Amino acid sequence: MIGAAAASALSAVGTVTGIASSAFGIMQSQQQAQYQAAVAAQQANLQYQQAQQATFRDRQQQVQKYVGDVQAQQASVNQYQKQINNNNSALNKNYQQEQLKLQEARSSAAFKAQANYAKAIGAKGSVLAAGQAGQSIGLLAMDADRQAGFATAEQNASLRGAESSAAVGMDIAYDQAQSANNQAFSRVGLPVQAPTLAPDPIGQGDDLNLGIPTYNWST
Repeated sequence: MIGAAAASALSAVGTVTGIASSAFGIMQSQQQAQYQAAVAAQQANLQYQQAQQATFRDRQQQVQKYVGDVQAQQASVNQYQKQINNNNSALNKNYQQEQLKLQEARSSAAFKAQANYAKAIGAKGSVLAAGQAGQSIGLLAMDADRQAGFATAEQNASLRGAESSAAVGMDIAYDQAQSANNQAFSRVGLPVQAPTLAPDPIGQGDDLNLGIPTYNWST
């Protein structure tokens, strides 16, 4: 049988071993907790860095697209204004051409009216110079006036035709210009709406200082 002293020694050793095991368990538990905390911190840091990178890419794309869309819309407006100016210039030239043709027709009618008037006077003078008398001389003079009147009426009709033709030509030119203006307007891009930027990244960890884009949409 083991003596009392030996038993006591064994009991003491057991106690010490238990205490050591307990302390080791506590230390191991603490190390495990620290490790888990470190892993969690690394994961959180990685996620935060990835969020920063994702936000940077998203905002960069949003800003670049917005700027590009604004430039394209402004270019379409500039092209529209240029086309309107060209259309108005063409319309004015058409108006000038029609007015020039009308002025030429009026000048021609005025010259012919003067020629008809001179011809009528000459015809009357010839009648009077012939020395005829009686009713026949009056009829001949009236015939000269009648012929002059016919010629004048013909010139007036020709002038009214030229005026109508000029009016129609200007109306056609105006309609064509309006149609071209409407087509140019249909190609103008709609005003660009400012996007809602991707939200700021949320998390804990290292700031990568990427310079995440911002934009003042009012400029």
